[in-house]
Amino acid sequence: MMNQRESSDDDSYQNGPELRSIRMGPAASGSEPTITFPTSMGRMESKASSLVVRGEPITTNQPLHTLEWNVPEELPPMPSNYSLGYSHTIVNDGASPQTVANRIVEGLAQHSIAAAPHDSRENSLLTEATCGLKFAINLFAAASSEQDNNNGILVEVERRIGCAYGFHLCSTAILKAAKGLPVKILPMASFQVPKCIPQDAQEERKKCIQFDTQQALELVKSERTDAQLLGLESLERLSSLDEYAASLLHTNESIASIQSFLANDSPTCVMKRRALGILANVMRFECSSDNNNCDQLQCQYFLQSLMEIFQNTASPHEACAASKCLQSSLDALSQQKHEDLAQILSNFSANHHSQLALESKVLQDRLRDKQ
Repeated sequence: MMNQRESSDDDSYQNGPELRSIRMGPAASGSEPTITFPTSMGRMESKASSLVVRGEPITTNQPLHTLEWNVPEELPPMPSNYSLGYSHTIVNDGASPQTVANRIVEGLAQHSIAAAPHDSRENSLLTEATCGLKFAINLFAAASSEQDNNNGILVEVERRIGCAYGFHLCSTAILKAAKGLPVKILPMASFQVPKCIPQDAQEERKKCIQFDTQQALELVKSERTDAQLLGLESLERLSSLDEYAASLLHTNESIASIQSFLANDSPTCVMKRRALGILANVMRFECSSDNNNCDQLQCQYFLQSLMEIFQNTASPHEACAASKCLQSSLDALSQQKHEDLAQILSNFSANHHSQLALESKVLQDRLRDKQ
């Protein structure tokens, strides 16, 4: 299926659903599970060095966040043989390319999407959401025929890898931000089970949660990378919704299995983020229940790792999850660690990531209360 798509002349499939969002590979040796992303997703559309090449691997040597995106005063036109994606718009309000770029960067920060300029193309921005969704934002000078002889800026949002539905939500918000339109961040809808549906007894419900948690743990311990990711996602969801599920994970063996994913140093590792999310949920319920019998969560090496992840500005998604863990582990930190964390927070800035800014503010307030 993928080979047939790659050989096709129509590249519109990049904005449609995919069978898989990750490339499956053998399990990593030792305790360093990794996830591998595809490095090619289509044919090249242009070889001009100043233009965006569709299908090129998303690589950048810059940190995975940006405070500004500097674009040229004159954007390159879209080449005639370029296959324009469905998610695009033309900004014709007279704004300069830099103004449009600033609007986009502000919108990305508002939605906590990490971004970095392309190493060699000033008109392209590479982005990644916390769920692992990756897409590129390309700016071109709009053709005069498309704008009735008026100058305009063509903004394209090109999905590279990840959930098609999530990309639809992100691209819609980004295209609105490019035009200077306000974008409201709506909370995730939550619905209660209708009363007409019979509810399971408490004991039966606990049995179901215990079964689901055990199955997810088995996936985490699997040798397959896709199974590990599925298990981590399931555990994060279970532990965030139910205190009983979090309590089932509150064992040294389970915590050690989850902590093993923190050994991966890749700044874009989705599995590392999921593991940090699980640990944050477990530690949050641990504080509320006064249950501190898990040595793995009190280990100074683990707490030091959280502080290192938090202050790593190249990985804002992981830093956000680490800050949630630190909020629940302040009692286990030594006085010296408290002082070190206070020093980090005093110089900490997260204007590029709204969720990280919020969580770091909560951490700073709790640390101040402890002092």
